[in-house]
Amino acid sequence: MTETTQHSTRTPGRTSPAGVIAVLTLATLATVTVELAPSGLLPHMSTDLGVPLGAVGLLVTVWALTIALGSIPLVRATSRIPRRTLLSAALTVTAVANAATALAPNFPVAFLGRLVAAGAHGLFWALVVTFVASLVRPEKLGTALSIVLAGPAFAGLVALPAATAAAGAVGWRPTLLALSVLLLAIATAVWVVVGGPEGSSDAPERPGRWDHSARQVLTVAVGGSLVIAAHFAVFTYIAPIVVDLGGFAPSSIAAILLVFGVANAVGVVGAGVVSDRYPHAAAPAAAALLALGVLILRLGGNVTPVFAIGVVLWGIATGAFPPILQARVLRVSTVAFRPLAGGVVITAMNLGIAAGALIGATLLSSGAGTVVIAGFIAASSGVAVLLFTGSRRDSSTSGGSATEDPAADLPA
Repeated sequence: MTETTQHSTRTPGRTSPAGVIAVLTLATLATVTVELAPSGLLPHMSTDLGVPLGAVGLLVTVWALTIALGSIPLVRATSRIPRRTLLSAALTVTAVANAATALAPNFPVAFLGRLVAAGAHGLFWALVVTFVASLVRPEKLGTALSIVLAGPAFAGLVALPAATAAAGAVGWRPTLLALSVLLLAIATAVWVVVGGPEGSSDAPERPGRWDHSARQVLTVAVGGSLVIAAHFAVFTYIAPIVVDLGGFAPSSIAAILLVFGVANAVGVVGAGVVSDRYPHAAAPAAAALLALGVLILRLGGNVTPVFAIGVVLWGIATGAFPPILQARVLRVSTVAFRPLAGGVVITAMNLGIAAGALIGATLLSSGAGTVVIAGFIAASSGVAVLLFTGSRRDSSTSGGSATEDPAADLPA
């Protein structure tokens, strides 16, 4: 795109789409770090609040369930608020509620803080995907989403370990407060720099309406939910799986997690190119790779090199799948349904998280191998659903432009 064309689609003085996407990537990294933080802070929070470890674990569970139940109603209730205001406000509420958890005198107050933070976090995530779609051309959608969704991958790989280490040094309360301060800074940055195409940041999102694309969006979301459930059924119980199936010593679990995290990051990096080049095939292909990786975990027995190959394939697929899935949802959705489509996919993914963890917990007593086979079956079912939608024409390209405000392309 020429320089003249770029300036013609952007309000003078506004930040470029690439700059906006960079800030939103920081926002996704910070919010997911806040979401996952209790996982690394369990012992500290349990001792300080005087509750069992399992009770503190509920702070993670309730987060996913709140998002699953509240995302779509919140999107509809806030549809007339300007999007820049709403994105910034959602981050601010998450920060304040997280600070309330950090300062909580007892567990019920900490629980309430997490409940409010989860609702705001779910609203932010339902908005951010469709907002990114308004910043770039359809052929760049996968790349843009893979950049923004790199935030969660690096939250797990870098930010969460750092927060856990900080809690050991200064305590869990200062650590959560520091995350709140970071979120407030990012919320301010979003308010300042979010601009993009003329009118896109200050205009309210049009109230989403159900139309002919809703069925296809729901079908893709169901397929994605099955794949996410497969991942979390296995990943939630990775420790016994590594020891019992992989034949590794317990001391090797951290190294396996590092290998998985690096593979995950590779998947995120490659997701955009794959999604943009193969918009129909990318989602079922990533789901099939995840199913294959999980199956290799089971077939590898105690052959550790084979098990390690399964971990790498599974990690790459897990990193690539979420951005590919969300790009696919936006591509099959009409512009009119997109405000709700973002909420649908976030709801489906969080239901998958909860269902996967429940499946793993139910089957673990039957052995780690049983959990892995269940994950493979769920992932394979997701592949079948996604293949069904992959052959259908995209609503965004058949029913009008895929973006309301096509901005300049992302830099190569």
